[in-house]
Formats: sequence, structure tokens, C-alpha cells
Amino acid sequence: MELINKIQGAVFFVDILGFGALTQKKINLKDEDFAVWLDQYSLPYENQNLAASVLAKFREILLKINKKFGDTTISQLSDCAFIWSKNVKEVVISANNIMSECISNGILCRGGLSYGEIIETSQNHTLGRFILGDAVTNAVKLEGIAKGCRIMINQEFPHDLNSCDKEFSNNISTLFQPFINPLDFETYDEFKWYFAPFMEKDFSIQYINHSQKAKHTNSRLKLANIIRLSPKFSWNATNAQGVVHLKSSLNFLSETKDEIFRVSHNFNFKEVHKNRSESALNMANKLIDEEIK
Repeated sequence: MELINKIQGAVFFVDILGFGALTQKKINLKDEDFAVWLDQYSLPYENQNLAASVLAKFREILLKINKKFGDTTISQLSDCAFIWSKNVKEVVISANNIMSECISNGILCRGGLSYGEIIETSQNHTLGRFILGDAVTNAVKLEGIAKGCRIMINQEFPHDLNSCDKEFSNNISTLFQPFINPLDFETYDEFKWYFAPFMEKDFSIQYINHSQKAKHTNSRLKLANIIRLSPKFSWNATNAQGVVHLKSSLNFLSETKDEIFRVSHNFNFKEVHKNRSESALNMANKLIDEEIK
């Protein structure tokens, strides 16, 4: 018997960017674009095999996050997923960690985060669980607003978080900032997860010291380097829309106008590199480590 629950909670919707173009063969790839994803499986160099490899890694990340933050429920639907819970803090931290892990592993995602009514099935089974409701609808709408690996929120989300968990809200409140979309010049609200990648449960901006600020900035700039130089993103850079998402991500991941931690640095990446390699990535990361010192 399928039981249905109605709860108030947070929903994070995350989607892999460029996946449709990949599976529909709208992008032409070279052997080196496939190799970094498929050689480990000894699979033929084909778009569908690359897509399957990306999905396998995406699922691995979701399982890792679900194990780490047990109060959330995760349901994967091909190249997207829903993460939800009455525990708003865990959804927020899960969203942060999913985005961090995905970029670190060569997957470019975009997300929407919302709070409100959730209607869910209460039993796990082979078909997986499903949800619907205002929070779900809003999270999906928010995901499609911006370019790049952003997490968009509705205007009420910080207030809802504060009502549910005032202490955690105070700890991360400055990570919720307005964002002006350069495509339509409308102002939207954003969870700037990338200023504190791989967020832990005890993270607090209120009590962060200079060393911790430098550490988070180091992590943020290295995520930008991965997008800029990792061969795993080569397939994203083969079509115009993919390049837009990559450039947008680089722009805010390497942002020098740091209104969160006020840490200055000499890196501001704009261009997507055509020649990508692990050696170039390692060299660029060493430069960041030297700057942080």
C-alpha cells in the first residue's frame, strides 16, 4: 500500500547541464573527449556511453551525499535529482556538497532551492519515491533561470530558513545574495554555495577566521580551475550553449569582488581553455596554493 505524506520542508532540484545535447548527438566529440570518461570502462567512444558514464558518477555522488546527510531523501531521475526533507539545514548543506562534488568530478550542474508544501510517497520501493507540491514546482522553475552552476532561490527562502532553524540561518545568512541576470537584467536571489564549497554541518560565517576564509577561497578557485582546465569538461565546451555555461561559471567562481569573506586574490578567469589536461590543471592549482600562502 502506497502511503502519502504532506509536509513542510525544503526541496533542492539539480540538473546536469548539456546532457540533452549529448544524448541527442547534437555535439560532435573527438576521441580525447571520450577517453577521460570511457577508458576506465573499456567502452566504445560513443555519446550514449559517455552519457551513461556521467550518470553513473552523478549517482555515485548522490549516494555519497545521502549517506552523509541521512535526514534527506534523494530521488534521481536520469540527469536530474530531487533532494528534500523537513530538515531544511540538511537540504541546504546537501545542495552545497552536491554542487561541490559534481564539479570536482567533472559534472556541470545547476540547481533550484525552495521551501514549502511537499507531498511525498512514504515507502521506498524499486520504482523510487516521488514528490510534488508548491516547493517542488518552485525548485524546478528556479533551476532554469540562470547560466552556469548556480543555485537559485525564491525571495522568501532565507526567511523560511530562519523560521525553521534560526541558528543555522544566522551562520550562513550572507551566502544568500541578490543576483542580476545579464540576460534580462532582472534581479533574482541566489544561494552562493561556491564561497564555502564542501560545507560542513558546523560551518558558520559569524565565527570564521582568516585562515578558514583563505581555505574556502582556495577551494573555490580550484573549482574554477577544474572547469577551466579539466579534460572531463571537454564535451561541454564543444557547443555554444555549453561554452556559455562554462564561462558563466568561471566568472563567478573566480569572482574578485568578494562581499562574503573580503579576501583579495589575483585570479579572475574568463576564458574556457581548448587545450585541457590534468598536468595543466595541477600546475594552475599549485599557483593558487602559492598565492594563498
